[in-house]
Amino acid sequence: MIVTTKNGISEVVTSLRVQENRLEDISQRFSDRGRQLFEKCVLAQQEKDSYKAAMYAEEVVQLKKMNGVVLRSQHSLRQVALRLETLQDFKDAGAILGPIVTVVNQIRGDLTGVVPEVANGLAHIDEVLDTLIIEAGTAGSPMLDSSVSNEEAMKILREASEISAMRMKGKFPELPTGYEREAETSESAAQ
Repeated sequence: MIVTTKNGISEVVTSLRVQENRLEDISQRFSDRGRQLFEKCVLAQQEKDSYKAAMYAEEVVQLKKMNGVVLRSQHSLRQVALRLETLQDFKDAGAILGPIVTVVNQIRGDLTGVVPEVANGLAHIDEVLDTLIIEAGTAGSPMLDSSVSNEEAMKILREASEISAMRMKGKFPELPTGYEREAETSESAAQ
């Protein structure tokens, strides 16, 4: 695969935006489904059917967990795309691409079990990034050592986590505390 520097970065940014939009759609579906299940939980509680209410509550908890992964990944991809868009001089590419590859691989691992089609799309992005890193290395660009690269990657992931946590609060209704504990207890018992 032959990738030119500018075209490669543009391709990666475009692919990242596509995956980010997919994750946004998936997050919206999870939120909608969570609200539906929450309403069913409320109805079951009103009907004094604690078994059904606990079952619905457990499903809401699982959806919240999956949506957390999706939102965190979406925001991480947004951060990565922004960093790539600000790449003005390819001489700086080595310093920027190292942490980006780390973040993309982390997101891909997180999404594999939740949204495999997006994880597969990130595999292609990873290939293009690897090619760009090789090009950057042959252009004489110094690469950062792995500790600095991982530190930068962790910074991106922390920022995305904080943003996704704030947005999760607005997207999912809070379950009554008793049902959340029941859902966790029944999940533990199932394992």
